[in-house]
Amino acid sequence: MIKGTSKFDYSIFYGEWGNWAGFNKQKYSKEEAINAWKNEVFGEDVPYIVEDAFARHRAGSSDGQPVVGWWLEQEEYKTSVPVWSIRKKQPREGGAE
Repeated sequence: MIKGTSKFDYSIFYGEWGNWAGFNKQKYSKEEAINAWKNEVFGEDVPYIVEDAFARHRAGSSDGQPVVGWWLEQEEYKTSVPVWSIRKKQPREGGAE
Protein backbone atom coordinates (compact mmCIF):
# COMPACT_ATOMS: atom_id res chain seq x y z
CA MET A 1 0.00 0.00 0.00
CA ILE A 2 1.38 3.37 -0.99
CA LYS A 3 0.85 6.07 1.64
CA GLY A 4 -0.12 9.67 0.99
CA THR A 5 -1.31 11.39 -2.13
CA SER A 6 0.39 13.56 -4.70
CA LYS A 7 -0.66 16.06 -7.35
CA PHE A 8 1.71 14.30 -9.76
CA ASP A 9 -0.22 12.27 -12.35
CA TYR A 10 2.23 11.34 -15.11
CA SER A 11 4.83 13.04 -17.25
CA ILE A 12 6.96 12.43 -20.31
CA PHE A 13 10.64 12.80 -19.41
CA TYR A 14 13.57 13.66 -21.64
CA GLY A 15 17.14 12.52 -21.29
CA GLU A 16 19.15 9.43 -22.08
CA TRP A 17 16.11 7.48 -23.32
CA GLY A 18 13.43 8.68 -25.71
CA ASN A 19 9.72 8.15 -25.09
CA TRP A 20 10.23 7.79 -21.36
CA ALA A 21 7.36 8.39 -18.93
CA GLY A 22 6.60 8.09 -15.23
CA PHE A 23 3.10 7.21 -13.97
CA ASN A 24 2.08 7.74 -10.34
CA LYS A 25 1.62 4.36 -8.62
CA GLN A 26 -1.03 5.97 -6.37
CA LYS A 27 -3.22 6.57 -9.44
CA TYR A 28 -2.28 3.87 -11.98
CA SER A 29 -1.98 0.09 -11.78
CA LYS A 30 0.94 -1.30 -13.75
CA GLU A 31 -1.40 -2.36 -16.58
CA GLU A 32 -3.16 1.04 -16.66
CA ALA A 33 0.21 2.81 -16.83
CA ILE A 34 1.42 0.63 -19.72
CA ASN A 35 -1.80 1.20 -21.68
CA ALA A 36 -1.73 4.95 -21.02
CA TRP A 37 1.94 5.10 -22.09
CA LYS A 38 1.21 3.23 -25.32
CA ASN A 39 -1.74 5.51 -26.12
CA GLU A 40 -0.01 8.77 -25.12
CA VAL A 41 3.36 8.12 -26.71
CA PHE A 42 2.78 5.72 -29.60
CA GLY A 43 -0.82 4.78 -30.19
CA GLU A 44 0.45 1.29 -31.00
CA ASP A 45 2.09 -1.72 -29.41
CA VAL A 46 5.89 -1.41 -29.12
CA PRO A 47 8.50 -3.23 -27.00
CA TYR A 48 8.89 -1.52 -23.64
CA ILE A 49 10.58 -1.77 -20.24
CA VAL A 50 8.80 -1.06 -16.94
CA GLU A 51 10.85 -0.26 -13.83
CA ASP A 52 10.17 1.02 -10.32
CA ALA A 53 11.28 4.62 -9.94
CA PHE A 54 10.39 7.90 -8.24
CA ALA A 55 9.31 11.35 -9.38
CA ARG A 56 10.32 14.39 -7.36
CA HIS A 57 9.59 18.09 -7.86
CA ARG A 58 12.88 19.95 -7.50
CA ALA A 59 15.36 22.35 -9.04
CA GLY A 60 18.03 20.92 -11.30
CA SER A 61 20.00 21.51 -14.48
CA SER A 62 19.31 20.27 -18.00
CA ASP A 63 21.74 21.04 -20.83
CA GLY A 64 23.41 23.61 -18.58
CA GLN A 65 20.14 25.49 -17.97
CA PRO A 66 18.38 25.72 -14.58
CA VAL A 67 15.07 23.83 -14.51
CA VAL A 68 12.41 23.50 -11.81
CA GLY A 69 9.95 20.67 -12.32
CA TRP A 70 9.34 16.96 -11.95
CA TRP A 71 12.40 14.72 -12.28
CA LEU A 72 12.42 10.95 -12.75
CA GLU A 73 14.88 9.38 -10.30
CA GLN A 74 16.02 5.95 -9.14
CA GLU A 75 16.52 7.01 -5.50
CA GLU A 76 13.71 7.67 -3.05
CA TYR A 77 13.65 10.90 -1.05
CA LYS A 78 11.20 12.17 1.57
CA THR A 79 9.20 14.08 -1.06
CA SER A 80 9.39 11.43 -3.81
CA VAL A 81 6.35 9.89 -5.47
CA PRO A 82 6.62 6.20 -6.43
CA VAL A 83 6.08 5.76 -10.18
CA TRP A 84 6.06 3.20 -12.95
CA SER A 85 8.95 4.20 -15.21
CA ILE A 86 8.11 3.10 -18.75
CA ARG A 87 10.28 3.54 -21.81
CA LYS A 88 10.72 2.06 -25.23
CA LYS A 89 13.07 -0.90 -25.29
CA GLN A 90 16.18 -0.15 -27.32
CA PRO A 91 17.43 -2.67 -29.92
CA ARG A 92 20.57 -3.37 -27.86
CA GLU A 93 18.52 -4.40 -24.80
CA GLY A 94 17.67 -8.07 -24.64
CA GLY A 95 15.21 -9.95 -22.51
CA ALA A 96 11.51 -9.61 -21.97
CA GLU A 97 9.63 -6.82 -20.24
